[in-house]
Amino acid sequence: MTDNILFGVIGGLGLFLFGMHIMSEGLQKIAGRSMRRILEMLTKTTIGGIAVGAAVTAIIQSSSAPTVMLIGFVQAGLMTLRQSIGVILGANIGTTITAQIIAFKIHQYALPCIGLGVLLNFFIPRKTFKYFGQFLLGFGMLFFGLAIMTSVFEPLKTSPEFQQLFVTFSKNPLLALLTGMVLTMIIQSSSATVGITMALAGVGLLDFVTAFAVILGDNIGTTITAQLAALNANITAKRTAWAHTLFKVFGAAYMLALLGIQINGKPAFLYFVDLITPGNVWAGQNIERHVANTHTIFNVLNCLIFMPLAGFMVFIVTKLVRGEVEVIEHGTKYLDERMLVTPEIAIGQAKKEISRMAHYAKEQLSMSVESIFAKNSREREQLFEKIKRREEAVNLLEREIASFLIHIDQQAITEELARTTAAYLHLIHDIERIGDISENIVDLVKLKEEENIKFSDTGSKEVTTLSKLVENAINKTIRAFEEWNRQLAEEAIELEGKIDATEQLYRDNHISRCGKAECDPKAGIVFLDILSNLERVGDHANNIAQKILELNSFGS
Repeated sequence: MTDNILFGVIGGLGLFLFGMHIMSEGLQKIAGRSMRRILEMLTKTTIGGIAVGAAVTAIIQSSSAPTVMLIGFVQAGLMTLRQSIGVILGANIGTTITAQIIAFKIHQYALPCIGLGVLLNFFIPRKTFKYFGQFLLGFGMLFFGLAIMTSVFEPLKTSPEFQQLFVTFSKNPLLALLTGMVLTMIIQSSSATVGITMALAGVGLLDFVTAFAVILGDNIGTTITAQLAALNANITAKRTAWAHTLFKVFGAAYMLALLGIQINGKPAFLYFVDLITPGNVWAGQNIERHVANTHTIFNVLNCLIFMPLAGFMVFIVTKLVRGEVEVIEHGTKYLDERMLVTPEIAIGQAKKEISRMAHYAKEQLSMSVESIFAKNSREREQLFEKIKRREEAVNLLEREIASFLIHIDQQAITEELARTTAAYLHLIHDIERIGDISENIVDLVKLKEEENIKFSDTGSKEVTTLSKLVENAINKTIRAFEEWNRQLAEEAIELEGKIDATEQLYRDNHISRCGKAECDPKAGIVFLDILSNLERVGDHANNIAQKILELNSFGS
C-alpha cells in the first residue's frame, strides 16, 4: 500500500513536471521569437511591465523565461531595475494561470491530448504543427500526472497518521506555509506544488485555510530558482532575484497575519474568495477552484499593493545588494534615420557609432588578456561576463551601423562620400573580428583552466608584452579614426611589423624551451594559440589604419 502511494506520487509528479516542461517549451517555440521584442517595447512603465510580464508568463507557462530576458535587458541598459520590477509583478500573476487550468478538472482529456500531441509532433513536418503538438503532449502529460497523484491521494483520507498531520497543519498555518515553501524549493516548480495542494484539497486531505497557507509557502519557495540562478551572476541579477523574493515574503507575511481577521468565524480574505467563487467551500464544494482563485487573487492583490512602491523596492534591494552596476548600452545612440536625407550629417553619426563599437572591442581584448592572469575563478568569471556583454553590443552595433551605411549609400551622394561609406563598412567588419578573436582567447583561457595548465614566468611575460603592443596599435588606430590623424595611423601600421616580429620571436623561444623540456606540451599549444590570436588582432588594427589612410577626408 505504502509503496503504491509512493510510486504513484513520484511517477505522477514526474509526469506533471515533464509535461509542464514540454508544454512550456512548445509555447516558447510558438511565441518565443517575438518575446524579447515585446518585452523591450512595452516595459517602459511599471504598468506596461506588469501587463507584459503577466501576458508572457501566461502564454509560455513559465515565469523563468521573462525573468531571464528582463535581467538581460537591465544589464544591457535597455531597461531599468524599476521597470523590471513591473515585469516581476506581472509574471507572478501570469504564473497562476496554470492553477486556473488545473481547476477545470479536465483529466479525461489527458490521454487524447497525448495521442494528438504525438501525432502532430512526430508525424507532421510543418514546424507550427510540431510546436502545437509539443504543447498538447505536455498538456496531456501534465493532467495525466495530476490524475495519478489524485488517485493515490484518495485512500489517504482514511489514514489516521495523515489525518493527524493535517489537523496539526490546520492549527498551525505557519507550519503549512513552511511545508509548501520547502516542497517548492525542492521541486523548483510552484505549479507542481500548487497542483499537489489542489489534489490534496480535492480529496479532502486539506481544508481551505490549510491549503491557502501551503499556497503562500509555494509562492515563497518558487523564488529559489531565481536565487540559485543569481548566485554567480552580477549585481543586477542578484537585485532582481531579491526583489522577486521580497515581494513574495512580504505578501505571504501580511496574508498570514490577515488570517486572524475573521468574518462570521471565517478568515476575511478566504470569506471574500468564497463569495465570488461558485460552491460552498466550507462544505467541501468546488475546493480546487477556490484554491486556484486564492492563488490568483493573492498575486493580483500583491501586485496592486507593491505597484506604487516600486521605487521604494528598488531602494531596498539596492541597499541589500551593494555595489556598482556596469551598464553596457546595446544598440545605437547616435544614428537617426531622419538624417539620411542629409548624408553628410548621417555619415558623421555613423562615425560616432563606429568609435563606440571600437572602444567596446578594445575593452573586450583587454579583458580577455586580463582573464589569462586572473587570480581566481570568481574574478575570471566576472571578466567573462563583461566580455560577453561587450560581444553582444559589438555584434548588434555592426548590424545596425552596416544597415545605416547601406541606406546612406542608396541616397544621392558624392563619389567621395561613397568611398567613405565603403571604407566604414570594412572598418566595422575588422572591429567585429577583433571582438571575435577576444572570444577565441576566452575559449583558450577556459581550456587552460579545465586542463589546469600553467604558463612559465617567461611565457607569461611574453604574452603580456605582445598584448601591450597589440593594445597600443588598437589605441593608435582608434585615435587616428576619431581625430583623422594620419601620423597615428602610420604609427599603428609600423607597430604591425613589430607585432609580427615579436610573435615570431616568442614562437621560436617557445620551441627552444620545449627542446630543453622546460615547457609542458599542453601549455605550449594554448600559449601558441594565444600568440596567434593576438597577432591576428594586430592584422585587423593594421587593416583599419590602412583604410583610414586611403580616405581623402583627413583634416575635415
